Amino acid sequence: MEKDELLRSMTTTHHDAALLVERIGDDRLLDPAMDDWTGKDVLAHLAWWQDHSAQVIAALCAGRVPDDESDPSRTTDEINESVFREHVNDPPEETRVAFSQSFERLLAAVRGLTDEELFDPNRWPWLQGAPLSEMLQWDTSRHYEAHLEDLAPLARKAEM
Repeated sequence: MEKDELLRSMTTTHHDAALLVERIGDDRLLDPAMDDWTGKDVLAHLAWWQDHSAQVIAALCAGRVPDDESDPSRTTDEINESVFREHVNDPPEETRVAFSQSFERLLAAVRGLTDEELFDPNRWPWLQGAPLSEMLQWDTSRHYEAHLEDLAPLARKAEM
């Protein structure tokens, strides 16, 4: 994979997710979508992970370790729960803006990286032998695909 292909994949899948979200009215974003989460909560979750990737890039490029892995509250489940609690009362419009703006911040961060920084599995020791591009795909393209099934029923309800 090359940088242009990575950016294209991220952009295309984000665009697909954004189109789906546009079909969901603010009232429907407040409907249950996944376990105890509403559609808005799923969208806030996606926005947070986009920002997380942008922050990881900034930390790595500055020579810092992005996360304190010794903190047990930093497991993915704990992070997701914390994000949910932090954004549970955010209005849908604020969450829509966060989803869009966090993606733009991430794109800007990725565009500033070299191929070596993106694809060399040994470039960032913090990633334990994985290329940065792999984390980016999990926080974007693959993540959107995983949650489209949670949001799609809300769009169908809106069209009825």
